[in-house]
Amino acid sequence: MKKTKAVVIILSDETHLHDDVAHFLQAKGHEVVVEPDHFGDSLAREGCKIILIAYQNLLEGIERYSQLVADFGLDRNPHYSIVLSISKDVGKACELCINQTVDNYFIVKPLYDMHRLALLVKQAFDAVAHSEQQLALTYIGEELLEHKKALDSFIIDNVDKGVECQTDTVDAFSAALNELANLIAGHSGRNLILDHQKIAEQTRELSDRKLEQISAWAKTVKEEYNELSRLQIPTVSGNQKNIALINGDAEYSASVKQILTDTGFNPMLFESAKEALPAMICQRPDLVLLDYETSGLDVLKVLAYMQKFNQLTDIPVILLTAHRDKEILTRCLKAGARDFIVKPADRDTFREKISKLLSDMTAPVS
Repeated sequence: MKKTKAVVIILSDETHLHDDVAHFLQAKGHEVVVEPDHFGDSLAREGCKIILIAYQNLLEGIERYSQLVADFGLDRNPHYSIVLSISKDVGKACELCINQTVDNYFIVKPLYDMHRLALLVKQAFDAVAHSEQQLALTYIGEELLEHKKALDSFIIDNVDKGVECQTDTVDAFSAALNELANLIAGHSGRNLILDHQKIAEQTRELSDRKLEQISAWAKTVKEEYNELSRLQIPTVSGNQKNIALINGDAEYSASVKQILTDTGFNPMLFESAKEALPAMICQRPDLVLLDYETSGLDVLKVLAYMQKFNQLTDIPVILLTAHRDKEILTRCLKAGARDFIVKPADRDTFREKISKLLSDMTAPVS
């Protein structure tokens, strides 16, 4: 495989500071351009761009370099800049590097260290390749942002397909991002393509393919999860705090409902989490009482689902459980539950726990 060479642009005041450097780089097979009339064509070619600033007066050289950057939009195109400095100006050259005005410097008088120059060219290649990769990732990120907007709309429009459908949709998009990240990082064994238009097309094809797969999958489960229109969504109250109770035991639900009503709350009853989660997205409660034994889904999964949706993330959850197992309670608290009530519990316990959490939610942040 033919090794890629650099395109070296030399900005010079014709004091011949660059002569030995130019000869060395030409001998190494790099393209060296000194004539200003040829700068534009050279910068338009593919390959690593290295800018050498060979001026006796460093400030004059930096002004010329800044003009070149402005004329050819080099601030938006990866390149590597090196000041060719005589020994007495090393301090100034170093300061320019520290201030990130240029990338590096090379001492040309009284001694030409060609070994260091070879190292600088290698560093330039690596730096430009890294910058091009970052630029490509930024470009792709902008493309992905557009696709994510479309995906967010898909999730919202298809809430009737149920929580599991939405979660798998998010997971599928995450897999698409991972696949793309691996491609860019080179982990998939494919070389990074630096043609931005081609990258955008590939990204669009990948995202479109994932969206098609997601849509096709969603249609297969539509009948199972298309129950939103048939859900009996409890009415929320504008004057009272709305407390959702997720519990499949009708007798226990009735007793808790009475406690909530007597203590001034508006109860919203659900027999299962599959019924409650999409309904709560439509009618957001102030707090959730989640029964560990009869939620209809694994409690940790329910808590994870609530963390995924912006509409549900901040709703405090109190776990209702007959378990006193510390490990079980700890797992639930780590998964998002804010507190727990051990069954059976009296009216005062419910009132105290609910009131405290609601008060914490409305307290001003110090």
